[in-house]
Amino acid sequence: MFQYSAGFALANKYDASLRLDIYYLLDKSKRHYRFAHRDYALDIFRISGEIATENDVRRHVVPRKGNKYLYHLKRKIIPERNVYDEECLSCQDDYCAIPSVAYIQGYWQDIKYFKDIESELRREFVFREELPVSHSSVLNEIRSNNSVCVVFRRGDYVGHPILDILKMDYYEKALEIILEKVEDPVYYVFSDDIPWCQENFRPEGKKVVFVDQKYTGPKAQYYLMLMKECKHHIIPNSTYPWWGAWLCENRSKVVVAPKKWYKGQAYDRNEILMDDWIAI
Repeated sequence: MFQYSAGFALANKYDASLRLDIYYLLDKSKRHYRFAHRDYALDIFRISGEIATENDVRRHVVPRKGNKYLYHLKRKIIPERNVYDEECLSCQDDYCAIPSVAYIQGYWQDIKYFKDIESELRREFVFREELPVSHSSVLNEIRSNNSVCVVFRRGDYVGHPILDILKMDYYEKALEIILEKVEDPVYYVFSDDIPWCQENFRPEGKKVVFVDQKYTGPKAQYYLMLMKECKHHIIPNSTYPWWGAWLCENRSKVVVAPKKWYKGQAYDRNEILMDDWIAI
């Protein structure tokens, strides 16, 4: 979603079409030992961007398809054209100088790339489908109280070389902030490890609802839709719940997020955070 947002901002600036190269996602060949293959999932939204054809991609780079060794060999031989890598951009002006015909690559996890087109971007990230009837009771409950989305990311973060699992003291401080700002909060816990959360997350005297993984959905869209409906958010250093908080339409929402996003982060507050979010 960050990558789409950066591309959409440029396309919006030039009134140009946006094409998405998904060959990397389609390539299911073996990668390094921690790599987890993911499917293309932006089709859960009513986005205007379209999937790039092989010819679209070939105008700029070698499409990632076929024999992977031949692919990497071609990359060394065939020059890239109008390719802009985020790591090679030194400042916001460099991003703004990217031309209308370009191929951009990177993570683009910085709000500066799209903060000026927030309303237009929200119209892009509208879900294609409604939540199924089986999710109605949870949805109605979330809407009926001062719901606080609390997300624990574990799974692939265990032993991760770059990303840390947040310790419980982060959540304890976040709960203190929520209690200062939200009357009678009800905590809805989302996680890839609900059993662990049930054992370890027990705020005294408060109602906690553990949202089972059965509510996730085929492309994790139902979990995201339920997160979005919560009125307030406590998120970890993960982009999935980041978007759940960003998509939330409550104008008085309280969002608590970790200011340190990566191991060894050099600066105090990560640039991924929205200006009005509370960083701890």
